[in-house]
Amino acid sequence: SFLVPLLGVIQPLILLQIAKYILLPIFAIDFDSDDGRCMAVCCAWGNTSVLPLIFCESLFRYSSSPAVAYDRLSSSYAQISLFLVGWSPTFWSVGRSVLMGNGGNESFKQKLERCTPPPVLGVLVGMLVALTPLCHLFVCGTSEQKAPLLSPVYNTVVNLGKAASPTSLLVMTSSLAFGAGVGKDKGESIIEAKAADVGVGFLRQWLCVSTARFILSPALMFGLLQMAEKCGLIERSSENPMLWFVMILQSCMPPAQNLILMLNVADKAKKAGETAKFLFSIYATSMMPVIIVLSFALEKLGLA
Repeated sequence: SFLVPLLGVIQPLILLQIAKYILLPIFAIDFDSDDGRCMAVCCAWGNTSVLPLIFCESLFRYSSSPAVAYDRLSSSYAQISLFLVGWSPTFWSVGRSVLMGNGGNESFKQKLERCTPPPVLGVLVGMLVALTPLCHLFVCGTSEQKAPLLSPVYNTVVNLGKAASPTSLLVMTSSLAFGAGVGKDKGESIIEAKAADVGVGFLRQWLCVSTARFILSPALMFGLLQMAEKCGLIERSSENPMLWFVMILQSCMPPAQNLILMLNVADKAKKAGETAKFLFSIYATSMMPVIIVLSFALEKLGLA
């Protein structure tokens, strides 16, 4: 559905405004500060690729039958990919601009490269092949017996794609491990822990982001889905439960760990380290709210 990429754009932008004008003032966090901008981006953009893929793999790989498992997994992967088509350019353009605190002094070519990361390009190329006669060069039809000319290329890409989830998981855990202090000298970690202000300020930030990601974001996504259903833009939840589930899944994920990469690339190593520690705390405490939201969604959508 064309609405899935649109939701990847609209939902984070609405959350960004909610964070800027409602949540941050409630928790006494200045949006114009480095912490305020980082908190706003954490509230608006979640981890929409690595964790959703892992959740879908874990939930649907061992369904009632292999056919059901295949249908659910393929459908969930398709919805995740379509969501990334809208989410990634918005995150790497608007999200980065908010995080850095300026519009950026980049050329059009640099902005275009930043707004079209490899995952988006991969999805667009896949859609181009699947929706045009080019697909017959890679995949044979149901009535065809002879292997397509470029089937070895297709099989190679499929095998490489199977490494995407574990590789991305390693990158994510490495980022979070940095926040947990893994690899640092024990004495250095103790000194840093004492020097850090892990008091009211940290608690306010944690409450702000947790409220946005695990309460407001799923509620907002559900409201957008219901509105789209009433307008006839998507099927009812009983007709296409996987679309509804994946959108709810995307909405309740903890913040995107790519924030650490953005800050490191911008030569803000100190802020990147602080953000890594903060994200580690969010990820470590996200298990319970994510399980509650997903259990409720699976039960209501008949996917349990």
